[in-house]
Amino acid sequence: MLVTTKSKIFVVDDDVVLLTVMEELLKEEYEVSLAKSGAQAIRFLEKGGSPDLILLDIEMPGMDGFETLLTLRSCEAGSKIPVIYLTGIAGSDSEAHGLRLGAVDYIRKPVTKEVLLARLALHLDNACKQRQLELMETQQLDTDGVQPSKLLHMKEQLSQTEFAVALLVARGHTNDEIGKQLNYSPAYVKKVVSRLFDRLDIDKRSAVKRFFY
Repeated sequence: MLVTTKSKIFVVDDDVVLLTVMEELLKEEYEVSLAKSGAQAIRFLEKGGSPDLILLDIEMPGMDGFETLLTLRSCEAGSKIPVIYLTGIAGSDSEAHGLRLGAVDYIRKPVTKEVLLARLALHLDNACKQRQLELMETQQLDTDGVQPSKLLHMKEQLSQTEFAVALLVARGHTNDEIGKQLNYSPAYVKKVVSRLFDRLDIDKRSAVKRFFY
């Protein structure tokens, strides 16, 4: 992934042993938070928790994984967070039902570390790209004086990340502000800006503006 800060994974399962195992598997790569029930997971988000991805058990007492996902999708805090089901249930009907509710994937128990890390990397990368696309679409709807021909040319010349960063630099945003909007660290934004200087053959941030306006 391009994000240099640790992504945040939220694991929800009523099995305390499994929660401990998942934390051990993930803690080197990710910032990990844990919950023992669907209700606890909802409270975590309502109190300001902001995970990048949720690993959610299906079979839990009280609020099961399906009901938890429905509740997550109905509240603003959890409406767009990718959810991967953890399940010991075999059968396509269960998987199809979960996907219809909005889960992005299934991981079967017992969990294999290599599979777990590969799936997380894939879906975190997809979520990051989706945020970039949504931001660019918003920026294009509010062109704010940007010349359409220049906008199109820059989209063709730069990668998605470079384009998103360049447009925000052209609008006068700092590295910290860009990092917050794109979910990148300021240090990574600085590297992208340096790469833009080389790509565009310029030596100062203010020069980026002429490529859009």
